Amino acid sequence: MNTPQPPDNDIHNADTRHPVDHIEPAPEGGDESIDRICEVLGRTFEWVAEAEEPSEKGLRAAVVLYCVRTDLIGKESLDDLAFSLRYSEGEVDDLIQGFCHAINWK
Repeated sequence: MNTPQPPDNDIHNADTRHPVDHIEPAPEGGDESIDRICEVLGRTFEWVAEAEEPSEKGLRAAVVLYCVRTDLIGKESLDDLAFSLRYSEGEVDDLIQGFCHAINWK
């Protein structure tokens, strides 16, 4: 019996694009750029997940937000969150440096 082969599951073969493509098109460089984005996202998620305590995972997620989009969470808000979780300003600075190192952000 002749079984039809499923289509190749590749976005480049799709008839339509994801709606976000109209807002933020894929970066120049094609698959290489997308691979780099996925690599950085993977490192980011791993870095957040490395924390043992849920409160530290939340603080690490806030550090990522601070590093990537300071317009969404400022240093003062980050320090307030850290203080409420009993982290010092120095520990927050170490987390910021740790995140930047984890994703090779210079």
